[in-house]
Amino acid sequence: MKKVLSLLFLLTLLATSVFAQTISERHQKIRAALDKKDFALAIEELQSLRKTDAKIFELNNYDYLLGRTAEKRQDLATAITAFQRVVERKSVLQDYALWHLARLWRSSGNLMLERLFLQQLLLFSPDSLLANAARIRMARSFYESKDYRAVVSSQWSVVRSESKAQSLKAKVEDQSQSSKAKAQNREWLVLLGEAFQRDGQKEKAREVFKTLLDDLPKPDSPDDFALAAVRGLDELDSLKPEDYGKIAPQLPENEHLRRAGVYQFNRAFGEAEMHYRAIDERYPNSQNLAFSLLQRGRIAVLEERFDKAVVHYERLQSQFPNSIQARDALNFEASAYARLGNADEAIARYKLFISKYIDNAAAPPENPERPFLNIIDALRDKGRDTDALSWIEQTRARFKNQLAAAQALFSQMRIHLSQGDWNSALRDLAELENAPDLGGIKVSGGTNRVEIAFLKAFCFEQMGRFNEAISAYLLIPDGRAEYYGGRATERLKDLALNDKARNFIAGKLNFYRAAATQAATANDAERARQAAQNALRLTNNSGIRSEMLDIARRAYTVLPAYKNVPSGEIILLGRQKLLEKPSSKTNQSSHQIMADEFLFLGLDDEAAPELEAVQSLKPKTQSPKTDNLAFTIAVISKRGNLANLAVAYAEPLWSNVPADYLIELAPRESIELLYPAPYSESLLMSAAPRLVDSRFALSIMRQESRYRADVKSLAAARGLMQFIPSTAAQIALALNQTDFAPNDLYDPPTAILFGSQYLSNIFKQFPDQPQAVAASYNGGEANMLRWLLRSKSTDPDRYVPEIQFSQSKDYVYKVLANYRAYQTLYDERLQRK
Repeated sequence: MKKVLSLLFLLTLLATSVFAQTISERHQKIRAALDKKDFALAIEELQSLRKTDAKIFELNNYDYLLGRTAEKRQDLATAITAFQRVVERKSVLQDYALWHLARLWRSSGNLMLERLFLQQLLLFSPDSLLANAARIRMARSFYESKDYRAVVSSQWSVVRSESKAQSLKAKVEDQSQSSKAKAQNREWLVLLGEAFQRDGQKEKAREVFKTLLDDLPKPDSPDDFALAAVRGLDELDSLKPEDYGKIAPQLPENEHLRRAGVYQFNRAFGEAEMHYRAIDERYPNSQNLAFSLLQRGRIAVLEERFDKAVVHYERLQSQFPNSIQARDALNFEASAYARLGNADEAIARYKLFISKYIDNAAAPPENPERPFLNIIDALRDKGRDTDALSWIEQTRARFKNQLAAAQALFSQMRIHLSQGDWNSALRDLAELENAPDLGGIKVSGGTNRVEIAFLKAFCFEQMGRFNEAISAYLLIPDGRAEYYGGRATERLKDLALNDKARNFIAGKLNFYRAAATQAATANDAERARQAAQNALRLTNNSGIRSEMLDIARRAYTVLPAYKNVPSGEIILLGRQKLLEKPSSKTNQSSHQIMADEFLFLGLDDEAAPELEAVQSLKPKTQSPKTDNLAFTIAVISKRGNLANLAVAYAEPLWSNVPADYLIELAPRESIELLYPAPYSESLLMSAAPRLVDSRFALSIMRQESRYRADVKSLAAARGLMQFIPSTAAQIALALNQTDFAPNDLYDPPTAILFGSQYLSNIFKQFPDQPQAVAASYNGGEANMLRWLLRSKSTDPDRYVPEIQFSQSKDYVYKVLANYRAYQTLYDERLQRK
């Protein structure tokens, strides 16, 4: 009998073990399907698992994973059912299930059910990371339902609960998170003011809107909520409803100016113009009129209505001839005429400016060289190169041994480059090499020594002086953030395909290949590294590249600057084993428990914030470089589409690594923290069908926002791809999105859709010219077309030097360096290479 019992016991153990193994294998299969974004297979496996063992299914929160997966497939019925089961059994993930249920019902248009689930979330978990967002959404849901009294009620409850919530938040939030909390407070106030207004409580609404304007986080940068406040005040102050947005209400002139400034900063130009015009109509004798006219001219320029701008500028000079604004207006008027293509009128005004405010002024303005350089540009835009060269000569004489002389000489070099006069361009470049101050590209229309070195090599190449060109290109360091270093390498590889240059390249390649091998044998790591990296720039041959990469890799392990590349060990976080009975852990924080569950399920996007909440309360005893936990959280953030956190972790560490460190040799997880690929589904859905390389879109996104979905720039550009409202409105029209609102740009899929459409439009204007597209994205297509026409070429190495705006030129450098890194790391489907 004992033998029988023992046998039965062993069989039971064996069956249990086999069952556990089967469940574990199914778990891995589900995770693999989700990693491949095969949501249909993942749902099939999850539903099969539920039928096999409902208890195990629930204990391990697979119902929550089913809800998230069904949500991604837009299978709302399955998602709602799954999330409701999570809530009914009071899972540790019920907060998040309630949040998703609220979102799902909102998307289906049922705001009452949305509020029901939000109320449950706030009732059960007032200290949840989702609580503040739930409070805001609750109030907005009431507002959208036109239940304004309920908005007011919910908002006052928010204010009352805020002190309690902030006591905990103060302990766990750094400065950037505090800024986020302040933004949430301001968003609540906007809703409160608008609810009071719609409910007829106008004085209370006015009080709230004034508070928003009087308490700006950054006085010089009025935010979206200040914009909402001035719109609310305008509506309150309008005598007739039909006047709102058409005729400015009767206000003190300083209030007109304040509201105009908020509108103008947020690029609501029509409303800004309305208030500036009110100064003209109602306070014609005010000294503020000069400022108002100047701003109306600037608005017209930004709207590319240059003829209208001229009218404002001329009137300003006529009425206020001795004002500072008149001086600025004359300069701006000249620029407006140049943009109208009227070079003679532009030059006449620049010359008048020089005579009036520089030659005969007791205190000349800052940057007195600008009108001289602008005359050169105006002449070049009309193709009058001979006249431009003559004016360059005058400018160089006027500003001898000053930065302006170097800028004028650089303009001369660009003319010679556009003419294909390589000898003259080389002479200009040689003279620029010896200039004491080039100002760098931070100076409008400026250059730097790396660009000069590259252009010198480029001229050698065009003249057929290949040996000199190759040597000059190799002297320009190539690295992850080096635009001209990357261009030099690309030109070297093109030369390897040139029948006339091939032998020169082969000779250099053999030399550096042999030098690398010899140095490696002699244990001269630095010389081996330099030679191997030079050889790599000269060939695409996979065998030779593998050989040279191996030499460089061995050298890196010896050289201190290269062996200390940022890296870390990924710590196993979260639950690793299947639960077969309820967990008895009670000594962990709720944030830790939720993080463990999310990590077990592979839901990194929700795990990362919970992990951050856990870590925020712990003392920081280790430096980021040696903290494997910080590294692991950064990796989880990257995987969860919180790439901004990953980059914020990685950039300071990589800044200490030599710029020429080969990306191919970098630890993969570490380099992906620097160049992550978030929102891949949205990119492949929006960019690829529009013939935009998703890697290029990522490169733009990295530079524009560092992957922060909620960011707003000083130019009122919003979201991941940083669109200003006017451009976004045009794209919305093209996409037939009639209900678009500027704040929709804070939604990642929307931002990526708009960015992809816009990039597609620019690529149609500048086919196969990513440099021109990047410059257009930053500085406008019309400006890029002017720079392209000046260069008389579609070769980026001839038109990039023409980019006049320092910000746009630097932008091109950074975006194209990003693009090259992304091309090295990922294929067109954003899969790892």
